[in-house]
Amino acid sequence: MDETPEIPGLRSMILPTKPDCPIKYTFTTLSASDEPPTETILIVFVNGLGLSQASWQPTLQLLQADLATSPSPLSPSASSSTRYTITATTYDRYAQGLSQPLAGAKPVPHDMLDAVADLSAFLTGLQSLHSKPPTRLFLASHSLGVPLARLFAEHHPGLVSALLILDSNMANNDFVSLGTCPPDTTLAQLRSARDFARSMFHPAAPNAENLDRSTLPALLPRSDGPVLIGNGRGKMLLRVTGHDPETFADESLKVWPRGLTERYVQPAWDEYNEGLLAIAGGDPTADGRRVVIAPHSGHFIQRNNPRFVADQVLELLKMLCGGGS
Repeated sequence: MDETPEIPGLRSMILPTKPDCPIKYTFTTLSASDEPPTETILIVFVNGLGLSQASWQPTLQLLQADLATSPSPLSPSASSSTRYTITATTYDRYAQGLSQPLAGAKPVPHDMLDAVADLSAFLTGLQSLHSKPPTRLFLASHSLGVPLARLFAEHHPGLVSALLILDSNMANNDFVSLGTCPPDTTLAQLRSARDFARSMFHPAAPNAENLDRSTLPALLPRSDGPVLIGNGRGKMLLRVTGHDPETFADESLKVWPRGLTERYVQPAWDEYNEGLLAIAGGDPTADGRRVVIAPHSGHFIQRNNPRFVADQVLELLKMLCGGGS
């Protein structure tokens, strides 16, 4: 879990879907032209369970510095008449981080589709408070935020232009039945690992948000589908990233033997990530899509390596703006 440091520019919004809970968020202009923009890009950072919106602050600071120093790579060409304004928002979901129900009330049960509806209401509120609807919507998601982003894009076809996946939650798996016992692991170690996974990661495991994840395996039974529809200017841009297996194995030693990580957990996660490459449609192999590994990063990539996250965002921005492929 992350700490909650002072977040610059923190704001509040009341959603129609959650009238008794002020949603805390930030809205930041990363880059703007001197003249009225012809294109507006909104980057929405979507949290997992373990880290709140505070975890994105280092990435945002790097993006602001990068775009202030060298905004030109976002332009298709020096002669282009296209003018971009790029904004970003972070937010804590209902009952997460700084978004807590009033008067200390216990969070009411809600599920992943409720979280999708909340995200939709949040984006509508942003448009009324800060800007017109963006011409391009870019979702940068981590862990459980990935299936949330996938469900949002599925339920709003043609709205999302780009999706950055940071070490996705395995939405179709209970984190208990990942495979057979590795040869160098005892059955007692395997049972202990499964008991821990069941208590922490199983879709039915409780969490501070009171967010019901039990329907996820039915909502997203495969990592390679459904194929998501982009915003009509071509297929949705996609970048799939995963944790560094060595770093993840080192961090996991607190929980279970290294052999369990390397030959029980990691193969299942690798297979899941490879499947995600297909959700942008087409032939991932022909398009050169691959899973990008975040160096020296465990599961919490934006905390371990914000420079890597900022670089992935910038690469997708360049592609959105016609400056890369």
